[in-house]
Amino acid sequence: MLDATSLEVYRYAVGHPGWTRADASEALGLTLRRIDAAIGELSGRRLLSPQAGSEEGLVAVSPDVALADLVDADERALQELRTRISGRRRELSSLLPTFLEARKSVLASTSVETLEDPHLIHRVLIDYGRDVTEKVYIAQPGQGSTADVHEESVRKDLELLENGVRRRTLYDTSTRDHVPTRKAVEAIAAGGGEFGVLPFIPLRMLIFDDKLALVGRQLTRDDKAALVIRDHSLINIFTHLFDIAWEVSESFLAPQQVESPLSSMQRSIIQGLANGLSDESIARRLDINVRTCRRHIAWMLETLRADSRFQAALKAREAGWV
Repeated sequence: MLDATSLEVYRYAVGHPGWTRADASEALGLTLRRIDAAIGELSGRRLLSPQAGSEEGLVAVSPDVALADLVDADERALQELRTRISGRRRELSSLLPTFLEARKSVLASTSVETLEDPHLIHRVLIDYGRDVTEKVYIAQPGQGSTADVHEESVRKDLELLENGVRRRTLYDTSTRDHVPTRKAVEAIAAGGGEFGVLPFIPLRMLIFDDKLALVGRQLTRDDKAALVIRDHSLINIFTHLFDIAWEVSESFLAPQQVESPLSSMQRSIIQGLANGLSDESIARRLDINVRTCRRHIAWMLETLRADSRFQAALKAREAGWV
């Protein structure tokens, strides 16, 4: 902001074209030192300019003209910067297909590769999901995905089914109560997709034909890395394990034979109790926090009038609830 002296000098300049520093000093009663300081401030903002044909005369410049003059150089520099950024973006973007193709070749020559980058994992899924011709097997632990994620998945899965690809997915039993997942399953099942559930899914896995298997590394709960497997012997082993799990699974959409007050998640928790698992282990397997798990357990102990965790599991089985 202009100080009071500079503003006073500018007002004087607007009404007295061709003024000099001596004129302003006499008219405003300000010292030449203060007049010179104000002229410096105003000139720096392009609000003053020399009068044509005069050595000492000055004229005021309107603020809009001063602004245009002041930012013109900055705008030119900004436009040049944007042009350079756009050029760099085009240059580097043109290299992306080369990088991905080279990376794909490297992966193809490696029987087992660990991918840490979620973006690269996603690219591998897209590439092989596009090329699949026979089957896609998926084992998905934990809770279901969001409705947005499912919407994109449904579209791609229906396209695969239309092309004659077999699509099988194993979910955790608790996902039967997850509305977005259930709606997605119903939509894909209508197109020929197959879905089963198990009380526990030990690992995240995708198998594309007999060419590729992606298995979650899962060193920790937040580990997003994946093992990319191209060795046919290993792929056959994982496919065989999936087939065994599929044989003992229940249909995702199968109606409950016995009316049960327990939700799918609670039935999974009861199953964990029957197997002697700790609260922490059950929560980790179902991808819920321990507090939520314990709240369900307390409610079920009360509902079943059980004195212990094991007795609760036993009573639930006797009642046909699990």
